[in-house]
Amino acid sequence: MMKKESLKNKESFYLNNNLLEEWKFYYEENWAEGYEVALSSKGRVMNFVKSKHGKILKGSTINGYPIFNTRLKNGKRNNFYTHKLIAKAFQEKPEDALFVIHKNYDKTDNNLNNLQWVNRKEWERHQDKNPKVIAKRKNKSRSFAKLSYAQATILKKKLLDPNRRTRLKVLAKQFGVSEMQLHRIKTGENWADIKV
Repeated sequence: MMKKESLKNKESFYLNNNLLEEWKFYYEENWAEGYEVALSSKGRVMNFVKSKHGKILKGSTINGYPIFNTRLKNGKRNNFYTHKLIAKAFQEKPEDALFVIHKNYDKTDNNLNNLQWVNRKEWERHQDKNPKVIAKRKNKSRSFAKLSYAQATILKKKLLDPNRRTRLKVLAKQFGVSEMQLHRIKTGENWADIKV
């Protein structure tokens, strides 16, 4: 590690660690006096508060995004998203940009090459291609379903059977659903992907 005093007046510096890792000092106006971090182009954060040579912060996560916590001038503590601060330190923020995206959809990969400032429309387009969001949307319709896929298949077969003798009221009670739900399954409004 390097001493903070020797680097304080430089806009950026490099550590000899064979990673071609650029570091920039960073602080925000509302941070407590003397609190400053160095942010890395490889997504790391170094703190100089308890160590004059700097200490790499492990931090924690919120919703999968790495964060670190710092004291503010008013005495309270606040969390900061690492990817947003790295983008602020290293990239020019377009006027309409509100979000910083991870190009590869990996929230833990805060490498500068993986981060990009975007506006709301660009963020929405990016999220529409996110494999985790796509999977979540596919499963969302099933997350609160009273019936399993197997139960819905059996029920749909019974409902479409022309020789069915069981009344809808009985089937509804048997499977714990309403008669309206049975009608929706029969017409394909619900569980449309089941082919019988």
